[in-house]
Amino acid sequence: MKKIAIIGIDNSHAWHFARYLDGKDGTKVFDDVELIGVWGDYATEDGKVGAEEIKNMSNCTVFAEHYNDFLDTADAVMITARHGKYHLEYAKEYIKRGIPVWVDKPITCSGETVCEMIELAKEHNCILTGGSNVPFIPQVKALADLAKSWGDTLNGGHVTAPIIMESPYGKFWFYAQHLIQMITSIFGNDIKSVYAVEAKGGVHAIYRYADYAVTAFFGTDYTITLYKEGWSALEQQRIVIDDDCYLHELKAFHEVLQSGKNNMTPQDIAAPVFVLEATLESYTEGKEVQITLPY
Repeated sequence: MKKIAIIGIDNSHAWHFARYLDGKDGTKVFDDVELIGVWGDYATEDGKVGAEEIKNMSNCTVFAEHYNDFLDTADAVMITARHGKYHLEYAKEYIKRGIPVWVDKPITCSGETVCEMIELAKEHNCILTGGSNVPFIPQVKALADLAKSWGDTLNGGHVTAPIIMESPYGKFWFYAQHLIQMITSIFGNDIKSVYAVEAKGGVHAIYRYADYAVTAFFGTDYTITLYKEGWSALEQQRIVIDDDCYLHELKAFHEVLQSGKNNMTPQDIAAPVFVLEATLESYTEGKEVQITLPY
């Protein structure tokens, strides 16, 4: 039996994970996983709401006083706090113990901190995974397979997703990793540069790869368009986001725990953070920004 704790319950993602692991309605997706407790900042309004939602949606009865309270009892932890600037702090001691850690989007809010997290995981031989749930949606996985099947005839694409530019949880950082991981899961991590502009509460961006570019708009519904060489050669889909998106990524983490093998490389973890950091720099300073990944 794997014992899992959830850290940071101000996020609806945490509520859904708790429901799937031990739902008040009788839902229990895995018979080899036990939700042993949660922690949130109960002094904040978000923390209070999160605690009530956890109680309403799950059978969880353990509400820890500190995020490190599960160090001696958890077999794995899920870091779901909304603000990415706290993720390294919340994950650090668990990583040092070699306890597998799943981290929600944005994994961190800087290239420096994501590298610190990755290097700490490498040092302690700890599984580190997480990020956006969107790449696990069957539609997105199917489009990734299609792009791969097109090989050298793939000629770029266009991707859109929502954004909350003035979010209190890191502004642009809070929601933007969904779009970036849609791009990286389909077109790969090796983005060479970005040129972005902010307009009307959103961001338009051009991500350059070696042989083509992918354009993006942060500011509307989830869509993906793939371009193939030749006129009228494209595939376009609106991506359906529902509660199952949480289940898809939870199942992926369960598979990691069962196998003991990570499903993300250091580059997979770092790339979205570095691309987001470059995008922010580009639209803030009005210039094209080169991207060099550390892994």
